[in-house]
Amino acid sequence: MRLIGTAGHIDHGKSTLVEALSGIHPSRLPEERARGMTIDLGYAHLDHPDGYRLGMVDVPGHEKLVKNMVAGATGFELALWVVDARESVMPQSLEHLQILDLLGVRSLIPVVTKAELASAEQLDAALHDVASLLARARVPTQPAHVVDSVSGRGIARLKEAIFASCGASPDGEDALPYLPVDRVFTLRGIGTVVTGTLVRGRLAEGGQVALAGGTWRVRSLHNHHERVGAIGAGHRVGVNVAGLAADAVRRGDTLVAPGHPYTGRFLNVRIRWVEGAPAEWKHGARLHFHAGCTEAECRLWGLEREGWAQLELREEAPFFPGQRFILRGTSPLATVGGGEVLDVAPGRPRRVLPAERAAYSLREGGEPSLAAYLAEAPAPVVELPALARRWMLPEAALRREAEESPKLRLGPGGGAGLLVWGADWEGELLKRLHDFVAGQPRGERLVPYARLGRELRGPASHLPALLRALLGREGTAFLRASVRLDGAGCVLYPGRVAFTPDEERVAGELLERLRAAGLRPARIREYGELHPRRPEVVERVAAKLRDQGRVVRVSPDLFLHADAADELREAPRRHGLDGVRAAEFGRALGLSRKYTIPYLEYLNQEGILRREGDLHYLA
Repeated sequence: MRLIGTAGHIDHGKSTLVEALSGIHPSRLPEERARGMTIDLGYAHLDHPDGYRLGMVDVPGHEKLVKNMVAGATGFELALWVVDARESVMPQSLEHLQILDLLGVRSLIPVVTKAELASAEQLDAALHDVASLLARARVPTQPAHVVDSVSGRGIARLKEAIFASCGASPDGEDALPYLPVDRVFTLRGIGTVVTGTLVRGRLAEGGQVALAGGTWRVRSLHNHHERVGAIGAGHRVGVNVAGLAADAVRRGDTLVAPGHPYTGRFLNVRIRWVEGAPAEWKHGARLHFHAGCTEAECRLWGLEREGWAQLELREEAPFFPGQRFILRGTSPLATVGGGEVLDVAPGRPRRVLPAERAAYSLREGGEPSLAAYLAEAPAPVVELPALARRWMLPEAALRREAEESPKLRLGPGGGAGLLVWGADWEGELLKRLHDFVAGQPRGERLVPYARLGRELRGPASHLPALLRALLGREGTAFLRASVRLDGAGCVLYPGRVAFTPDEERVAGELLERLRAAGLRPARIREYGELHPRRPEVVERVAAKLRDQGRVVRVSPDLFLHADAADELREAPRRHGLDGVRAAEFGRALGLSRKYTIPYLEYLNQEGILRREGDLHYLA
């Protein structure tokens, strides 16, 4: 542990306690010193006897400044819960304790302050009230300390307890960096500086970070007024970001690694309500959502009795595995609950699906959850990398679970884009495909994947890769002879390829034109001039060339020469097109939207790219 923070009611002595422990007064604003009241987060540090430094965050205690308190408390490893011996537990003492509990602070030391000003009866009453409240809290609690920051009573013993609780290496340094921004300012000759607590990961000078919609270079790092070359999780840090304008970033933004995978607007969560909060909430209720320095209005959907629910934010935000959040009501403005983000891309907006609830319940108990999810899912097949990003879990862990489960099947092949499906569903899908094909007239025809997905009651987006894997199994000889998977759909009863002399002439001319056109061919109907009297012959010739493998159909009316198709399949990796939108893909290849959309759909069907929302990632 490296980050310590205060919590408690206004004017209960939090800032004075920090000064007594560290020798540094945490108030930095003139208004705070003039009014004797903490308004924003204050900072100090304490040197551990073992040679490393502990950061200290002082939070405001006023009820209207709870959002600032949540921003600071999100990074706490150890919390000092401060209670005035004369006043005992007050409203913000209770709310701050609830917030620390909901945020999952690892350890809490109750500190009863201003002991020299209180009578023996007041001190006993305060200690009794503190013990009664902590008995109902879930946060791990240490013995209470009685101190007086002015006289120094109890400060030395409190320091010893802090040092004993704080290890040198916090968890999360090997994770992706995640830094909620709580201050932004400009220094002359230096540029824009953002500050915050590095909750996870590591930052290093010269590294790349993502912030305010762009990617930037870290020019320098500062920790407690000292420049450092690199810094790990649990520290306060100022990041000098090269090239970033100060007015482009604001408090509440989050500094992450470029391409941070865990972002979402609809979030499946597990909520725990505070004592006295309403037991039921109206579908679509509006609440205030606090996570790190992010404060946003959210809507509450699909609340289950067990606490599963979905939160809808106004805009997408980044999260990390195990992210905790706080919910506050709008009238009155008070903490009503909090919990953990479990899924950043749920299967359906405004509803937690039964399959998701089944998986989350098992995950909470540390049990395998993938098989339970697929058993309940409407279409029991998932893309493993996409599910790992949704659930903010290591893909390797899900892959291992799939390999060890007799109820699951893996395929096709390894790498990104790997599919997982239920073994029981596998036979049912093949039976549906067999019945569908056997019931069709025996003549070559193309069935688009969208229609085939409806016929088979399966996911059209995964059908090409899934069927390729299944058609290699034993007992599928009839299907292998009766279907051929094409870029645009499934070809039923592909016939023998033979050209009439007239078709041979058209085929030669069509191949030459397609070869010359490369990735910019005309629609197949526009080649009708090759046979003016019967334009339909050109489409028949194109279908036969496709059966020979000399051209590739990427959409119902768009064919590519085989060489151009190879070029298209190699283009994403050659150009480094990972996580791009359609417009960016088109610019990289010099293509208009006429080609970009069908090409992206083809590459996704082929398993070369995978689509998530508007973005297409390398598979």
